[in-house]
Amino acid sequence: QYNPGETIIKQNTSSTQVICINKGFAKLYVEGTKGKNLIVKLVGKGNFITGGGLFNGNVQHFTITAVTPVSCCLIDSSRLSKLFSENNDFAVELMRHHANRGNNLLSRMVNLTQKYMPGRVADTLLYLKNDIFKENPFKIPLTRQDLADMSNMTKESLVRILQQFKESKLIKTQGSTIEILDENSLLSISKNG
Repeated sequence: QYNPGETIIKQNTSSTQVICINKGFAKLYVEGTKGKNLIVKLVGKGNFITGGGLFNGNVQHFTITAVTPVSCCLIDSSRLSKLFSENNDFAVELMRHHANRGNNLLSRMVNLTQKYMPGRVADTLLYLKNDIFKENPFKIPLTRQDLADMSNMTKESLVRILQQFKESKLIKTQGSTIEILDENSLLSISKNG
């Protein structure tokens, strides 16, 4: 059990565990230099996160921190490796999961480095609506700094672009609730970068 703000796994530490989220949301991020983080994914119920000890040595390459109260299972990766030899179908499905996750992260990195800021904010909002919360409007348990870290920009730039989206009637915000009013326009902004 983890409370909001508590670290579940710390980057650059030794770990031989796999995490299965049972309840709540956590952010998976890479800690950069000078305190700059890049949130690469939000994880919630049913997410299975492998890291150090399973495929890439014992060192975690990212940090996972609870955003809401999180309940999760920590599974020793050696037990999972043993399961691979006993259940080939399970091993193939986990490899597919890893390949999909790698492809998604690669696509996300390309978008974060090649799109202009409005395109990155549009991507973040669409990701939250369609992949994480799957509803509209949606209440986000993230700070504006977290949203900026997801969009690879400063908090000030994120706030400015959100305001532009509000003035253009693309979104509506009320506290921590965001409603997407014109998804087609956000998709166009996302596509054109």
